[in-house]
Amino acid sequence: MPPPSSTPTPSTPPAQPPSATGDPDAATAAPSRLVLSSRPGVDASDGVWWPRTADLATEVPLLDVAVQERVNARIARIGYERAHWSDAPGRIRTSLGITHLGWFEHSRYPDHVLLSLSDYQRLVLTVLLPDSDEVAANAALESASD
Repeated sequence: MPPPSSTPTPSTPPAQPPSATGDPDAATAAPSRLVLSSRPGVDASDGVWWPRTADLATEVPLLDVAVQERVNARIARIGYERAHWSDAPGRIRTSLGITHLGWFEHSRYPDHVLLSLSDYQRLVLTVLLPDSDEVAANAALESASD
């Protein structure tokens, strides 16, 4: 008798890793909706991020990959105002490493997150709420790349 195969058969879909939130769709989520400015550091915001949920445990790993793809540095730390987000741990393991999170009770700019990157760069992202109107959100994403 041949040894059992470790590869799934066509009739058996491959197992998906569980997400941090227990949502099975989160493990196969679409890429992060992020647009960075062509002139970071010039304007008040370096880009626009439109997360799909208010759960940082789900969104940060996707954002980390998106940032890495665009600026060749991963997110080491995120600062955020906690009013718009579900409770989150102090650190989140992503596919690229560990990202530390810190929150503010009140911020002058509650719709922004502050990213400290692994290459000591800093980015300020304007965050669109997950339930933002799609037309308006896409317009904001488009204008961020100008």
